[in-house]
Amino acid sequence: MRERAFLIAGDQAALIANDISDMRYRATLLHVPVGMQVPARRHESAETLFYIASGTLEFMAGGAVLPLTGPDHVRVPPGMVHAWRNVGNETAHVLVRTSRPAPAFRMIRACIEYAA
Repeated sequence: MRERAFLIAGDQAALIANDISDMRYRATLLHVPVGMQVPARRHESAETLFYIASGTLEFMAGGAVLPLTGPDHVRVPPGMVHAWRNVGNETAHVLVRTSRPAPAFRMIRACIEYAA
C-alpha cells in the first residue's frame, strides 16, 4: 500500500488521500475586503466548508440567505448553488475547504491492485 499525506502552506494545498477513499482536498485562506461579492457558483462533485474566523458575511445557499459572523461555519453539499459577500465593516477572514471523491474507477483499480 502506498502512503499519502497532505501539506497546506498559505493558499497552496497538495493531495490528501488514504488507501480506502482516495479523496482530493484543497484549502484556501481568504482575506475578504468590505463589500466584496463572490458571484453564484456550483461545484457538481465537491463539498465545500466555509469557516468564518472573523468578520461578517451574507451567505446565499440553496435559495436561503444566512448572515454569518465569525467564528461560524457553513457546509455546502455538492451541486448546491451558493454565493457570498462581505457585509461587515472590516475585512473578513475565511478558510475555504473543498474536498471531492476521486472518480470511481480509481477505487476499482486500487481494489484490483490490492487483490493481485
